[in-house]
Amino acid sequence: MFRIVMLACLLVATASCRTQFQPQTVQVADPGPPERVLPTIRVLDPGLTPRQPLRYRVPPGQVETLYVELAEMEVMEAEGRGAKSGMPPVQLEVKLGPASMTPQGYIRHPVAITQVRISEVADKMSPAQREELEKSLAPLLNVQGWSEMDLQGRIRRGQFEGLDSVSPQLSVMLGNVRSALLSVPFPDQPLGVRARWEVERRVQLSSFWVDQVVTYEIQRIRDDAVGMQVSARQTARPQQLGNGRLEVYQASVIGSADVRLTNFTAFSEAESITQMHVSQPTASGENQLIRIERRTAVQLYPAGGKKEPAEPEEKPADPDDVKVITDPGKQKLKWHTPEK
Repeated sequence: MFRIVMLACLLVATASCRTQFQPQTVQVADPGPPERVLPTIRVLDPGLTPRQPLRYRVPPGQVETLYVELAEMEVMEAEGRGAKSGMPPVQLEVKLGPASMTPQGYIRHPVAITQVRISEVADKMSPAQREELEKSLAPLLNVQGWSEMDLQGRIRRGQFEGLDSVSPQLSVMLGNVRSALLSVPFPDQPLGVRARWEVERRVQLSSFWVDQVVTYEIQRIRDDAVGMQVSARQTARPQQLGNGRLEVYQASVIGSADVRLTNFTAFSEAESITQMHVSQPTASGENQLIRIERRTAVQLYPAGGKKEPAEPEEKPADPDDVKVITDPGKQKLKWHTPEK
């Protein structure tokens, strides 16, 4: 009888505990993608004195518009026959911001391509060529995402949508802009004029990986602006590329950048030469080697900066054109030549 009474008391106590202390549902915020592996930064020369640590100081809420202008010429050779092609100057209007600070102290900002404009050179193309060009550029308007950068300019995290539908050629061009010209990773130690440092990392360009080394050399420091020369080299190991195989890849880039420490964007320009050998299967089952050489010119300049070129005299594009490729008759590309 005593055991029965004790068991009954235990059951009552357990039921009471269950009533008073119900399990709670905990809402856990999505941490997002993992942080990226930081690039290796090697200081070759700290520069002249006085030296100072260079850090970004983008204020919360800041919004910027960046213009990215691209032009490319390509020569392709296979089985003794060659062909030339190219992309006329194209301007991308990119919105960055508003800026916000993360709990880790990173600068976070959304990124979206809001307009794509074609230069007047496209007027010389046939209707079929023009249509093909517009179809290849239109997916850029679906590219949007966000990026987090630490105060040294190193990209910590980021996530973008819409890149899958962008052509590999454009994806490679945008990858090079983002990794070498848009933001500059600064070393830990203070730097002065003539300072030189290397930034080494692995970069995914479209569907293949390359080893990239970018060298920066400071030419001048004035208040929050840092002018520098930029050079880069890229190499890739043989790897699968679509239904073919990348056998050889090497690229060299030379240019300049005027970094503004209180802004996301920089005034930059660069030219690159890329050489690729791709082994591609034919209908007969044999492989043919395709040799490709590309020459690319890139310029970046933010809206509202002192180097911003004059507005065109013609009427600007209608806001309804924001989701389509703007006709060059409405808003011509502003091919910008930075001051030397």
